[in-house]
Amino acid sequence: MVLLKNLVVIGQGAPNQLRDGRQSRCVCAYSLDDKVLIRLYPFPVYMLRKWDVFDAEVEKNPIDHRENTWKIKNSKEDWKKIYRWVTIKGEYPKDKQEDLIKSIGFSTLSEIRDNKKSFGIILPVIKDFKLEQQNKSTIKQMTLGDVEDLDVPYTIINQKDYKYKPYVVYECVGDCKCKDKTHCQSITEWGCFEFMRKNAGKEINLKDNLQLFNEEYNKYILVGNIYKAPQTYVIIDILRFKKKKK
Repeated sequence: MVLLKNLVVIGQGAPNQLRDGRQSRCVCAYSLDDKVLIRLYPFPVYMLRKWDVFDAEVEKNPIDHRENTWKIKNSKEDWKKIYRWVTIKGEYPKDKQEDLIKSIGFSTLSEIRDNKKSFGIILPVIKDFKLEQQNKSTIKQMTLGDVEDLDVPYTIINQKDYKYKPYVVYECVGDCKCKDKTHCQSITEWGCFEFMRKNAGKEINLKDNLQLFNEEYNKYILVGNIYKAPQTYVIIDILRFKKKKK
């Protein structure tokens, strides 16, 4: 067991269903102590919000060899009481969030891939936004969830069960060595899928919700690699901050 302290949630994926039926999310956190990006999973859907500061007791997954990747201790056995291994300490100050992202530093996609990094932050030139239809409609699954005191069912939707899958097309600022300098990557951020759930029929408005082409916002792309294809990266989050008035 390892205790990781002073972690800040930078990005979190939309829920996926594990083989045993649990609804799980993966979180990207930044260690204020070790100055590295860390992958942690599995988390129940109700636990942790973006910019939460927390400690976690973790263990290695012997079959997941991605850099800085950890499982929550006893996550399967203690799933309904997983909070015993996670301590939420507060929220990272809003007025310091963009400065934190800048302090982590920016890379190109080729640098992240060639150095076999789990995560990286890219300063992008955003070119396009796309929705790819993957189902005839969004498939809703009713569940009692993971919180013991819930007395009514609520809807949890897995990434693969949404009607659409969002993509962003961008180029890296810097000397990207990728053969194709224009990258088209899917977005896994939970907020994007929640927007589509709440705005059925108006999913294309996600482009505006993300402020992709709003010049009043600074945008940074957080990417992470996939377990079954570690050389393949997806967008974990589009970090956006309104520009400060000079």
